[in-house]
Amino acid sequence: MKKKEKKSKSKKGINEKSFLTLDEVEMLDEVEEELEELGDEIYQEDPDSLHHPINFNNTEIKTEVLKTAVDLLATPTVCSMLLDKNFLILYISDAVNRLFEGYHSIEKKPFFNIFGSTLEKSTLDDLLAKLRNPNRGYSWSGVLKHKTRYRKTMYTKTNIFPLFDNNSLNGYWVMFEDISNSYLSQYKDMMESLLNASKLKDNDTGFHNERLNYYSKALAETLFKENLFPQIDADFIDNISSLAAIHDIGKIGTPDYILQKKGSLNDIEWAVMREHTINGTLILANYPIPMAKEITLSHHERWDGRGYPYRLAGEMIPLSARIVAISDVYDALRMRRSYKEGIPHEETVAHIALGAGAHFDPTLIEVFQTIHKEFDYIWEQNKDQNQE
Repeated sequence: MKKKEKKSKSKKGINEKSFLTLDEVEMLDEVEEELEELGDEIYQEDPDSLHHPINFNNTEIKTEVLKTAVDLLATPTVCSMLLDKNFLILYISDAVNRLFEGYHSIEKKPFFNIFGSTLEKSTLDDLLAKLRNPNRGYSWSGVLKHKTRYRKTMYTKTNIFPLFDNNSLNGYWVMFEDISNSYLSQYKDMMESLLNASKLKDNDTGFHNERLNYYSKALAETLFKENLFPQIDADFIDNISSLAAIHDIGKIGTPDYILQKKGSLNDIEWAVMREHTINGTLILANYPIPMAKEITLSHHERWDGRGYPYRLAGEMIPLSARIVAISDVYDALRMRRSYKEGIPHEETVAHIALGAGAHFDPTLIEVFQTIHKEFDYIWEQNKDQNQE
């Protein structure tokens, strides 16, 4: 196909959208030129086949035109599909199928039948209003959230912009980009900073927080395999494997003399110490993952209702907090601290087993007893030098 010289005229439609990057605009300009060249060739071969420029409604050439356009736009980072003006999917690039494998079954059917569930109703209404309104550019840009039980939630930057034929709206390009890592990295960075700050307050804990992540992940993965709790999915496992570490973040607000006291705490000091659960929840008030607040607030609650701060009982205690409670007690018993000696693995397992139905969820203890050797392995691989 012979290349045309670039036209100096201002193009209408797809390359006028202000939300596109310069690279995307250049890409779309190239696509439009390729489509015009394809139209020229078809027109020269059979002038009656279409009204020039390309008429996307002509079924004889639609497939060839759409395939050329989408293949040109499909890159490793920018995936695309084409819709008609009624939002029916006309063509899907291979990159789109790869991106959404395991999340959606991408078929040639109405776009919103596949992706409608990724948006809140208010956002969906706004999206439809923009796509149908010439004063709003027939376009939309935003983030879609794709969730499934067996995969971590994926976030895609999604741009939808119009295609015109003879100044009439004829369809839409949809472009996706996976932004999951960058979308969540800011929250992970914030959590890492808070954890480092908490270690400055209670520097006798070593790798305690990190080990809790490993224990909690191991227990959650086993529960998932056993299908014992429907709320455990890929996101749950991923979240608890990093958020278990923040269970005591509220100790940032606990006075140093209490945290570093060598002897036993008196009643007043214990009351102040227990406030770290509420303090942690306040610190994480704006954190977007609810599990973070569940763990900080409730990891000292007990199955029999005798825990703190609110004496929750049984399944009133969030599952994430019930898992972290076992991990926390296991590691605390194994650790040698300034005020106590550590105890061996088998003795620790026996102590925790005695707490089934009192301190701990009995179902979780049953599962813990089947994988307790994994807890010991995690301890041995990650213990601090002063625990040798």
